[in-house]
Amino acid sequence: MDLKKFIVRALVTLVFGPFILFASWKGGYLFLALVASLVVLGINEFYNLAAQKATNPEKAIGMLSGLATCFVLFFYGVQHLWMVFAAAFVVLMVYELFRNLVGPILNVATTVMGVMYVAFFFGFLILIREFPAGRDGRFDYQDAGNLVMFIFIAIWVCDTAAYMLGSQVGRHKLFERVSPNKTVEGAVFGFLFALLTAYLCHATFLKDFELVDLLVIGGICGTLGQVSDLVESLFKRDARVKDSANLIPGHGGVLDRFDSEMLVAPAVYFYLRFFVS
Repeated sequence: MDLKKFIVRALVTLVFGPFILFASWKGGYLFLALVASLVVLGINEFYNLAAQKATNPEKAIGMLSGLATCFVLFFYGVQHLWMVFAAAFVVLMVYELFRNLVGPILNVATTVMGVMYVAFFFGFLILIREFPAGRDGRFDYQDAGNLVMFIFIAIWVCDTAAYMLGSQVGRHKLFERVSPNKTVEGAVFGFLFALLTAYLCHATFLKDFELVDLLVIGGICGTLGQVSDLVESLFKRDARVKDSANLIPGHGGVLDRFDSEMLVAPAVYFYLRFFVS
């Protein structure tokens, strides 16, 4: 384990972590602003990765589409999102017609993928935060804020446990082709600590939720969170870069720091939608 890097990461987390948790707890326009900012930065980083593969994504259209995705999810929900995607796709294809650059198929596909991967997936956090009260009325708007806080905390604990304990006792490579430093032992520790976080959060500030539901969500954070991290590592390896950006000291870019949420957020939302609400 790189002690210096870990200390830098810990200090950055201590500075920005409380703000992210506060915005999650507060909700409303503050949380929307947080997610929208991360989406714009994340889409830009994704397009920079794609540019390493000789593609030319249209950044302006992609980032505006990402912003529109966040606002539509916040005000109208997912049912009206098709209008954003349809409009963006038409504008993108017409614009590409006049760009006169090589690889129009790759350019359009990469631009759309950036919106889907970053804005659409990460935007599910907005849907969770704005999740309506359950049919039995047992959790309200503030409960949803506490739940989003729990998702962030569980992912952070999972990542930290996998990194620290995996570097100390890890012997078996998890997915060496994509991420040579990750180990099976680290992944197991990350999963177990995500479950432990669910139990502790239930005992403290999530008492209105059933423990089994929190354990399921903790399990989602501990499994899909690590899979999502591997997906982002796959993209970086394909682009032959170590980090998606140098924006956050010790962490890299927005995609490096918030990659786990990309697959976790949709899975948690659908679990809430079909099994909890």
